[in-house]
Amino acid sequence: MNRTKIYYFSGTGNSLAVARRLADKLNAPLTPVASTTSEKSIDAKADTIGLVFPIYDFKPPQMIDDLVAKLETIDSTYLFAVCTYGIAPTHALTHLEKVIESSGGHLSGGFAIAMPHNGIGGKRVSQARRDKLLEAWEGKTDEIYNYVRARAEGRIESSPLLLIPFQRGMTKMIPPLFNFLTQMLTKGADSLAFTASATCDGCGICERVCPTRNIEMVDDQPTWSDRCVMCFACLHWCPKEAISLGGCNLDIGSYHHPDAKLADMLRSAQQATSSNQPPQSREEQ
Repeated sequence: MNRTKIYYFSGTGNSLAVARRLADKLNAPLTPVASTTSEKSIDAKADTIGLVFPIYDFKPPQMIDDLVAKLETIDSTYLFAVCTYGIAPTHALTHLEKVIESSGGHLSGGFAIAMPHNGIGGKRVSQARRDKLLEAWEGKTDEIYNYVRARAEGRIESSPLLLIPFQRGMTKMIPPLFNFLTQMLTKGADSLAFTASATCDGCGICERVCPTRNIEMVDDQPTWSDRCVMCFACLHWCPKEAISLGGCNLDIGSYHHPDAKLADMLRSAQQATSSNQPPQSREEQ
């Protein structure tokens, strides 16, 4: 009997929604990628493995590459990947294909699903555009399910970098991108570190939703460490919209997938942090 397992990473719930729908259709368990970071090797005990993740800077998050390197018996596993993107998938999946091949495996299918952009300039995406994207993603997951069920081969989706300036809505993102580049060039990259404004009420949701345990509440205010993967979960799930990149006006806004609830993200983060806890000594037990 074919055993399938799906690993996912998600900050706003876009990739979680996709992973959960595929898991339901494929009768597969879901595992947060962040829960595997402390493991040296992983026996997924599966004939089929799916990887679902967002694109950051036009490539998969580093922890996806790290996960692939840890997977055992990857040479005999049917692997497929799904990336969610707000602007363009570019060559993120062909990058992953090369990473998998370098570990002795083969990517049988790579798919890209458009979702509402939630990075710099995301606030400028029209509601009509968001609605259109949120109406289409389920149909694409059904297409992916049929492909995987048939154990098809050879489809790796991508788009040229040169087409990005012509993507719908990109011109609206020029002002916040200009603000970002201006602050980085004049004040340095450190000036764009995450910060909380005076509207922060110290609720601690940002600390609890962070999948890499990168945030600690100190005197009822969040402080960020050096394990950030730029998933923006803290920013998007803050109920006061108090978190920003250096206080700069980048029109990121606050967004999460309508099928993803705060409880889902907290559960995912808790599963990740629990799995990465160091083993207790006998005295501690």
